Amino acid sequence: MTETVEKQLRIAEQRCAEQGLRLTPQRRQVMALLLEQDGPRSAYDLLDALQNRHHPGAKPPTIYRALDFLVTAGLAHRLASTNRYLACGHLACEHGHDGTLFLVCDRCGAVREAPMEGRFKQALNNSLAHQDFVVGVQPVEIHGHCRQCQD
Repeated sequence: MTETVEKQLRIAEQRCAEQGLRLTPQRRQVMALLLEQDGPRSAYDLLDALQNRHHPGAKPPTIYRALDFLVTAGLAHRLASTNRYLACGHLACEHGHDGTLFLVCDRCGAVREAPMEGRFKQALNNSLAHQDFVVGVQPVEIHGHCRQCQD
């Protein structure tokens, strides 16, 4: 495990402690898998990695419980459109996830996390208010093509 992953895990443990939560060894292992990966992965990809590295007999509920905890604790995100998971890219920042915007490339699968700020967030909230609709905690996903895939 790299020094960067270890540092991120310490931040994750601190965030859990601040919320009165516990990052159990198994949750920590799943968080490490998320931090080590390039881009979002399915629960079954993560389960395979968990089985290969730590728990050969792990079953799907094991990974789903850990992922649900990490998402609820604000340490990871679930991309609803692709049903994949990734570690929060801003663990050390004090930000809420109600304004998280994910830019998802439909060609290469790259995902970039960006805070939804300013006029865009205000316009979206105003538009939703006119529809008498309140958005939940699920982040907003926008699909398109990254700079590399546009060329």
